[in-house]
Amino acid sequence: MKNQKGQALVEFIIILPVTLMLIFCVIDFARVISLRSDLESITQDATILYQSGKTKEDIERELDLNGADLNVLIEGEYVDIKTSKEIKPITPGFSYILKDVFNVEVNRVIRNE
Repeated sequence: MKNQKGQALVEFIIILPVTLMLIFCVIDFARVISLRSDLESITQDATILYQSGKTKEDIERELDLNGADLNVLIEGEYVDIKTSKEIKPITPGFSYILKDVFNVEVNRVIRNE
């Protein structure tokens, strides 16, 4: 009976770091998905404002960008509206595997009328 308690403790110590890494990865993934959703909304609003005749400066004043970058690029008859923001992962050691930050971006290409 005494050895089983020690065995359970060793198993717990082995499984704990793996479980914590999985939890942090899920949190990071959820943060990226949430940020992408926010950027989708900002891009959609910027597209609507641009189509109503607003300039980039007017759009930036009217929208709450929450630190996101807004680019409006006019190329001939098309307009590329792009929002992007960097997010730093909270998972320990994740920055060594990938990058220090994730750049999440959303863009819409519309016809310039």
